[in-house]
Amino acid sequence: MQAWAVTKSSWWDSWISSLDERTQDEAIMLRKQLRQLGVEHPDEWVRSEISENQAQVARYRLLRGLWSAEINSWRDKVDTWIANTRRELNRRPTGPFSDGGKALLRLVDELGATQEEIGALARMIAYETVFGVLYQLDDSDITEDDITIPVDLLNELPSWALIEVRGEDGEPTGRTIQGLHESLLSMDPSGRDGRPATRSE
Repeated sequence: MQAWAVTKSSWWDSWISSLDERTQDEAIMLRKQLRQLGVEHPDEWVRSEISENQAQVARYRLLRGLWSAEINSWRDKVDTWIANTRRELNRRPTGPFSDGGKALLRLVDELGATQEEIGALARMIAYETVFGVLYQLDDSDITEDDITIPVDLLNELPSWALIEVRGEDGEPTGRTIQGLHESLLSMDPSGRDGRPATRSE
């Protein structure tokens, strides 16, 4: 373990000493910021941001935020959204997605599914949904399933890209953020890549 730490430290020291003073200051600032965000080993993120001109801090913030707000929340707040679903069905029994709400309550009320089981299922579906959206962000050639678009028109249509911005005014940096779906699973805050906790944890 000590040898590993020395190797990593030596790698960082050697790399940062090869940079000019201004870039060194930027690298040290990025390292500090990533540690404040909870990154245990930020050195590779910093090197990629500096040497490869990748928007890694923005990438990290987005992916970890998605895990917290859009994936784990379905497990951690399962009692809240089940109660909300029950209340909404009572208010609007034929409202949007009411069939899903009825299926959910049948699982809970009639089939005895526990909140833990429902939360695990919802979390898995949320992960797959987030993964699919991130994948489509990179695939600017997708077409609507119910519309046949001629190739010549497709080439003229507007597309999309996720870009990095800075400051209160959201000034674009010119760097795109790509391949987010490739890193989503590894950004699980638990470090278990989506796997359930073991009894010892």
